[in-house]
Amino acid sequence: MSKFLFQGEIGQPPLPPQVWLSRANVPPSLRDTSTPGLVALQLLDGKISQVLPQGEFEALPAGGVPVLDLDGSTVLPAFVDPHTHLDKGDLCAAGLAPERDLFDAIARVRGDYAHWSAAELSRRIDFALRSAYAHGTRALNSYCDWSQPEGPTAWRVLQDLRARWAGRIELVITSLASIAELEDPARAATIAAAVAEGGGVLGWFVYPGAPVHLLPRAFDLAERHGLRLDFHVDEHLEPPRPNLPHVARLARERGWGARTVCGHCCVLGVLETGERDALLDEVAASGLGLVSLPWTNLYLQDNASDPAHGGRRTPRRRGLLPVHEARARGIPLAFASDNHRDPFFPGGDLDPLQTLALAAMAAHLDDPVRDWADTVTRQGAAVLGLAWDGVLRPGAPADLVIHPGRSSVEVVGRAAHGRGVVRAGRLLAGAEAVPPDFRELDGLRG
Repeated sequence: MSKFLFQGEIGQPPLPPQVWLSRANVPPSLRDTSTPGLVALQLLDGKISQVLPQGEFEALPAGGVPVLDLDGSTVLPAFVDPHTHLDKGDLCAAGLAPERDLFDAIARVRGDYAHWSAAELSRRIDFALRSAYAHGTRALNSYCDWSQPEGPTAWRVLQDLRARWAGRIELVITSLASIAELEDPARAATIAAAVAEGGGVLGWFVYPGAPVHLLPRAFDLAERHGLRLDFHVDEHLEPPRPNLPHVARLARERGWGARTVCGHCCVLGVLETGERDALLDEVAASGLGLVSLPWTNLYLQDNASDPAHGGRRTPRRRGLLPVHEARARGIPLAFASDNHRDPFFPGGDLDPLQTLALAAMAAHLDDPVRDWADTVTRQGAAVLGLAWDGVLRPGAPADLVIHPGRSSVEVVGRAAHGRGVVRAGRLLAGAEAVPPDFRELDGLRG
């Protein structure tokens, strides 16, 4: 038996085609066995071939299969990041400063569209994908701002990169257009047709005061083309008129809940208890999924000025949807990265494990790895409709993240440190195991 060596230790050799990973700590929701305690996983030719309780594994007769001792290290399925904006990513490197208000950030980005050449987009997005891959992400969804009816340059670049990254990252691409586009049926039909032709998801921004009477048209287009629906909705903290109830009602009435996801939903966190609970009951009945986005929403929501105290004010409200209450109702719930290093948020690195660590602090998640790791793995797969649900069972891909931490305290305490990433049974090594250097983005615009 050999000890598994993590990043920063001396030379973990490549994994053999068949190997046992012994004494693995897999959260209960991510394995296909109810037996508590550590498990042993056998990897064979890029897939998981067996998962046994540790006691059963130790009772097996000695064989010729190599064994790597994980010593209680945490093993997760590779991550799924269901809400990102790769088209905007790293605009800070292009000279755009972060904003303090959602609509100021939107205006800043729209004013920059003219500079988004295919070459620059490809450079920024590929940089992001290499970062996500090194962190252990197997699938992510990127939105694409829809600035032209037939599809912007970013849509075509994302499609090209989706093909180039196939087999490493499953890239889902979602249009992002204002719900006001639905005022013009011909224009909306052109958008939906382009999304369908590109194998994408139909996405809409439902802003405060939006014409929600147009929402049925979004569902009409989704039904006509067989598309999944994705809504940016209620990204604000100003009750009392949330838009989510309209989406939930239509999803339930149309039977489209399992193919509908809503991101942000920040206003739910400041509704009165009775209104919040009634709305969450409606969401649960509809079957739609929710995505909470702690990085950007904690940064932008309640980001206000106060001239009496040096121009800034400490935020008093958190920009999070009520994740505990949603979870208690069985609503599919995922955490995701959202924006990274752009006018909406000047940080982030598309690392779902660090997203979970932030959510653990911001939303008071007890034992976040044991009880909430599915929000960056299995739940993301559900809201994106992926083929593999993320459960570590025989026959599943050997796509794993192995973290030396043995508990939530240790994993969250050093979320960014030392993980090993296994893809199709192969341990990432060299440059692909490390996020790219930011210096690669120097001179992005000359």
